[in-house]
Amino acid sequence: MKRILLSTLIVLGLVGAVATATRAAFSDTETSTGNTFAAGTLDLDVDGNNGTNTVKFTVTNMQSGNQVIKTYRLNNVGSINGYLDLENIVVTSNENGCAEPETEALDTTCSTPGLGEGELQNVLSLSKLFWDTNCNGWVEAGETSIYDGYVGAIAANYDTNKLVNAGATQCVTAQFNWWSNANDNKAMGDDLTLDINFELAQTTAQ
Repeated sequence: MKRILLSTLIVLGLVGAVATATRAAFSDTETSTGNTFAAGTLDLDVDGNNGTNTVKFTVTNMQSGNQVIKTYRLNNVGSINGYLDLENIVVTSNENGCAEPETEALDTTCSTPGLGEGELQNVLSLSKLFWDTNCNGWVEAGETSIYDGYVGAIAANYDTNKLVNAGATQCVTAQFNWWSNANDNKAMGDDLTLDINFELAQTTAQ
């Protein structure tokens, strides 16, 4: 009887050892800690001015035969690429009274001078407004025109989607020309203001 009992105890002891070994199977642990996220920036400046208005043209005593050329340097000073558009373009034209040559040229706004009545916008050409690849102020092969025509006929927006990489500069040059024509005298003494907003967006069609 003692032998039988002893055998039973030995068998139970073996079962316990197997169970313990099963709980100690192989394992491995790897970590992923310290994951961080930082937002990039999209930031445009014009001629080094960031957040302030850039007045590029202040021209007085214009006359037939004049040409005025200026180049805007549009700098993507952010950390991600963007696309350039021209937005909210506004021409404000003023008739400032009529000198005798204007009257003789049959200027129809002489009796109603003021805002929106000037003729300078109809004789002054923006020819051209273009993407100036090498920023030298002159149209060369391969450079794309944005607008070419009289100032008064310019559109309010141009969705050009011009790619400007982070840290890069894209120039746009405006060439204003007053070519002699039959309506020159009607523009005497008139003035105009041209406002342009340059927009840098993360994607096209914004």
